Amino acid sequence: MPDPLRLLVITGSPGDAPLVGEALRKAGLPAETVPHRLVAEGIDALRRESFDLILIDPGREPGAVTRVSEEASDTPVVILASREDLDAAVGALWHGADDYLVRETISPELLVCTVRHVLALKRAEVALGRVEHLWREIGRSLHEGVLVLDPGGTTIFASARMAEILGYAVSRIQGASFLSFVDPGDVPRAKTLIEQGEWRRAEAELRLRRSDGAAIDALLAASPVTGGSPGYLGVAVGVMDVTGQKIAEEKARRRNAQFYVINQVVRTATSSAGMDELLAGVLEKTLELLDFEGGSVYLIDPGRSRAELVAEIGLPKGFSFRRRIVDLNAPPYDAVLGQGMAHFVEDYLHAYPQDAGAGIQAFASIPIIAGERVVGAVNLVSRNVHVFSPDERDLLASIGREVGSAVERMRLHEQANFYLDLMTHDINNANTVAIGYATLLAETLSGPEKDLAGKLAAAVRQSAEIIGNVSTIRRIAEEALVPGPVNLDHIARSVICFFPDVDIRYLPEDRWVSADDLLSAVFVNLIGNAVKFGGPGVTVWIRAREEGGTALVSVEDTGPGIPDAEKTRVFEKFRKSGRKSGKGLGLHIVRTLVERYGGRVWVEDRVPGHPERGAAVRFTLPACPPVTGRSG
Repeated sequence: MPDPLRLLVITGSPGDAPLVGEALRKAGLPAETVPHRLVAEGIDALRRESFDLILIDPGREPGAVTRVSEEASDTPVVILASREDLDAAVGALWHGADDYLVRETISPELLVCTVRHVLALKRAEVALGRVEHLWREIGRSLHEGVLVLDPGGTTIFASARMAEILGYAVSRIQGASFLSFVDPGDVPRAKTLIEQGEWRRAEAELRLRRSDGAAIDALLAASPVTGGSPGYLGVAVGVMDVTGQKIAEEKARRRNAQFYVINQVVRTATSSAGMDELLAGVLEKTLELLDFEGGSVYLIDPGRSRAELVAEIGLPKGFSFRRRIVDLNAPPYDAVLGQGMAHFVEDYLHAYPQDAGAGIQAFASIPIIAGERVVGAVNLVSRNVHVFSPDERDLLASIGREVGSAVERMRLHEQANFYLDLMTHDINNANTVAIGYATLLAETLSGPEKDLAGKLAAAVRQSAEIIGNVSTIRRIAEEALVPGPVNLDHIARSVICFFPDVDIRYLPEDRWVSADDLLSAVFVNLIGNAVKFGGPGVTVWIRAREEGGTALVSVEDTGPGIPDAEKTRVFEKFRKSGRKSGKGLGLHIVRTLVERYGGRVWVEDRVPGHPERGAAVRFTLPACPPVTGRSG
């Protein structure tokens, strides 16, 4: 039987270690768990003992994961986090963690799979590290050139690899001054390297010159040569050609810079609320990141007969490319907008002498492409001499494609919102008329027919409720919260008016909270829920009081109540209770809004211990000082 795994569990919860140990045992993987509550205690344990795996909940200790992984670099680290801390757990993967587990979703199978994965991953990582180090040493030995210099700096030995690096014959190098092969700008640093190499090992990066005049980036290591006799015989210099590495590093740097620019542009586009904000924000961000002084954005109209200026920054008056409307058949737009080909001008005054007074030196027009269609163009100008490198041209083309995707998404979003607004408006109008007729019909009928008319009115009201909830969810998703002082009494009174036939008992109190106009949807859904499940004879109480800077609001009813097993689940989206119809959105909206305002919401029994005597939904909101002269 294999030895049990030793797991170090560092969490603030005493139940985590038994939970993990039991789950592993159920999965047939024997394990010994060693729990510690504090990170410092866990680090002390790592210094005394060895472990196969570390489970840690970093909690509120910044740098905890980094400290633990540095202390035991060969031991895999797995984050154990709650669902609400998932973003922090993912972020810890960049600071030394190998994987993460969500406490609420741990199963024996998932735990075993994760443990085996990170153990195998860490073993492979350690093995690869050792192999990488070995090959690095072998590569240095095989590809390093060697020079030996006498005390005066003259080369008395050059290896064949050194001759290959410099492009000279060995005989040409030997007898020549070492400094004659160094780029003139690096001669002072080369002298310092040799002086230090006379008595200790020293390293430096220098530029050498080949026989054909080409520059070489090289890493040089100088060490004293004594030959076992007093004094020194000279300096041995190992030379590694790192030109290829430097080129690769520069390419990676440029590529990372491009990714950064594209990421910033995309982030600006995706955070925009509308098309105008999107285009103006993208133009401003592009100018800022790429050091252009001005620019503009054109979009092609739906009929594709012309393009219109929709955003502009920093362009001089009378500038040729500042016109409000452009002809798609006129150059350069025939190529840019018609064929999707970017247009670059590096000598603007020569190409467009009519703009001699504008002070423009360089110009670029980049097609905005959505899928396979050109939908517009981004124009950029520079008042300084500017050469568009191949990398910059590729970057600008990528920006044009990303902006095109964002424009297409925004158009689809706006079109969907238009149809949804139109549908909501028309359905609400139809519902209002239908409710009016159903109410009149109920008043003129009696017996079963009257009940049917009442059910008809109730069904239409439910349709109106669904439309209202959908509209509320849209506003929550699309509008940023701008909290302000709201009068609870005004909100409660205005909502009570929507339920004239319901026995609602409310004692007015002048309390103010930090919220917005969507707060009324909380009361509408809570009272509507009480009426839906409690029936026409239900009684509803609304109470509010202040506790330490927080307003505590209760909406209680005499309905059938909520069983204990359902109390924590009623706020889930699309969660339905009992036999009543509905989409399960009302209480989800309540929780979303309350948490959006910085509060919390929960369900209790109206009479403690007696769920059948009605429910009490309680929620908190941040309290505000009263606002003089305002009612809400």
